[in-house]
Amino acid sequence: MTKRLPLAKLSLLRPLITALSERGVDPEIVLERVGLTEGAVLSGDEAVHIMVVHQFLEACAEAVEDLTFCASVGSRLDPRGWPMIESALSAGGSLADFLSTFISRANEVTSSVTTYLEIRGDQAIYGETRLFRPTILPAQNDGFMVGLSLGILRRAVGDRFDSGEMTIVLCNPDVLPANFSKFKRLKGDEMGFRLKFPSKWLVHSVDRKVLGNSVGTCDQTNEVSRFLADFRAVIAHRIGQGGLSANDAATLVSMSRATLARRLAKEKTSVSDELRRAKIAYAKDRLRTSGDTVDEIAGALGYSDRSNFSRAFREAVGLSPRAFRSRIDVNRTGPET
Repeated sequence: MTKRLPLAKLSLLRPLITALSERGVDPEIVLERVGLTEGAVLSGDEAVHIMVVHQFLEACAEAVEDLTFCASVGSRLDPRGWPMIESALSAGGSLADFLSTFISRANEVTSSVTTYLEIRGDQAIYGETRLFRPTILPAQNDGFMVGLSLGILRRAVGDRFDSGEMTIVLCNPDVLPANFSKFKRLKGDEMGFRLKFPSKWLVHSVDRKVLGNSVGTCDQTNEVSRFLADFRAVIAHRIGQGGLSANDAATLVSMSRATLARRLAKEKTSVSDELRRAKIAYAKDRLRTSGDTVDEIAGALGYSDRSNFSRAFREAVGLSPRAFRSRIDVNRTGPET
């Protein structure tokens, strides 16, 4: 066992926050259960004890009532842009070279697990071994890491990837979603997961077009679209808490205002357009579903003058806030007879 504290950076939780919002769950409520705040996760790069992370991941699955939640998030996550991935790609060569470099970098930045690659005849084994014994079963953490690792391996191997030739060992196989059914899944212990696959895969060159690299040889369209969806989910959750400025929005995604503007320009949009879009969506939702007054909704969005809010709403929707609410009420009740 290590003498170092087993820590993890809070920034690693950001994909889970986005996924909770997409499921209609307030991330702040789930974070509060383990003593964290959304601001700390989105704005900083602090580290916490790994058990806090384990507890948060388990709370996420409970909140959405889906045992496969974290594995599904991990399997969808695009790893391009991660420093370990960039270093592994720059090493070039085979899958063995890629994994060796990735493991070396990963072990430099983690103090809770040892990542490893073993070759035993015609089988290769990639996985993690915990450097401490967890106090709860880390099922969701292992599910997330299996999903993420399979995503990386699938991209690296390309069309040579065959799920029928792989075995997954983790503490609770039930956390894997239905689309993992072609893999052989075995129950392991709480000390880490492992993936077994044919060692012959290791000699093949990494498919850079599939995995992506730092010199722009891959198609970035899907990455930008994912970024925009994530950005919209983040600001949608915070837009009704007094409004957001462009600087606030950039801080929420840990970017400078200029960097955020460049990323959004790739989608032919801007920070101001996205903030306006989020404000109108919030206002329409509150007018439909709450008894909040127009003044209260305007205040929640950061408008000091109700008339400015009403003008912006009318320009976007074609109706005043009161007329919009009246139309919704009529549609609910139907015409009088």
